[in-house]
Amino acid sequence: MNLPRPAESALRRVLTGSADLFRGDDYPRRLAEAAAGSQLPVTTGRRIAVVGSRGGAGRTTAAALLARIYAAMRADAVAAVDNAPESGTLGFRLGVPDAPSLEAVAARLDADPPATLAQLAGLLAVAGPANLLVTGRRSPHARAGAGVGTSVAGSTAAGTTAPAWTPAGPLARNLSGGQDDGGVFDGVSSGAPGISSRRVSEGTGPVPADAAASLLSRTVSRYCPITVFDCGAGLRAPAARWALESSHLALFVTPASDAGVADAVEYSAGWHLDPLLGSVPLLVLVVQCTRDGALSASRQAAGLRRAGIDAAHVSYDRHLAAGTAVSPALLARRTRLEAVSLASRVLSVAVSGPEPGPRRSGSAGSAGSAQTRRTPA
Repeated sequence: MNLPRPAESALRRVLTGSADLFRGDDYPRRLAEAAAGSQLPVTTGRRIAVVGSRGGAGRTTAAALLARIYAAMRADAVAAVDNAPESGTLGFRLGVPDAPSLEAVAARLDADPPATLAQLAGLLAVAGPANLLVTGRRSPHARAGAGVGTSVAGSTAAGTTAPAWTPAGPLARNLSGGQDDGGVFDGVSSGAPGISSRRVSEGTGPVPADAAASLLSRTVSRYCPITVFDCGAGLRAPAARWALESSHLALFVTPASDAGVADAVEYSAGWHLDPLLGSVPLLVLVVQCTRDGALSASRQAAGLRRAGIDAAHVSYDRHLAAGTAVSPALLARRTRLEAVSLASRVLSVAVSGPEPGPRRSGSAGSAGSAQTRRTPA
């Protein structure tokens, strides 16, 4: 594995530190203030779904960065789940490339549910710090929901249909539990082995689209106040739909480009038309992917906000762009402040916002609210 590169050169860091000796520097105070929101008490598990419209937008980087910051800022446990359909790199970006897939973990959970956080940690990979639990790349051969009577959508009324928005337009789905008749989910209807129909279908309403992710999420939320899902690109996959519908905030990551901003506008408009996603708060994150990009992430985010779309931004950072394991301590000062502010904003909305979706597939359980604040990285 390549070693992480700091965003700023050693010379620049020395010069910055030397200059701070001769002038007042309020950066530590601003960083501490920005971090306060990431240390909010959480009494029931909060789930954050990170999605994007296209690959290479910085989605996995954003998910890894959020997970790292929450784990650094908090004393309780944080989970990072790779929910991308295939070829996910969340474990790699968190320094645990051999982390078990969520299907493998769910099968073990189904056979022997953990009774303590320590037992849960023994089933997942532990990335430093010790309170960050991670799942790795999903199996490309494991597909969602087979053998458990999977419904592609949640319910509003038995036997009725409602349009589900996708970039290609509305998709009529049978909300009583039947297969969608648009054919969008063809080829993803079989599921992970070892998942008990009885266990996965506990709670009210139809079984969620992704049985393995559902079982894992409900178990993890009993012990981890915060779970970050890296959901892959697009909103069509059943695993992404389920994670979005049951999340407390969706972070839509898009690059600072004309196409990326157009995606953000289109998805934001469609989001509010979707009967199952409309109740989930949506925050657009505009990422500066290249140093010399023609468009500024901060200006594009400001333009989205003027258009009524909740948006934030992260500037270009050499450490993040390197594609190695993410470490907030190696970020440039400006990027670190932006990232910590983003983490605080995301958690604040996730804690204060409404419960997601018209249905819940089981209680998230209690996640202890006592935390010890930590010094920002």
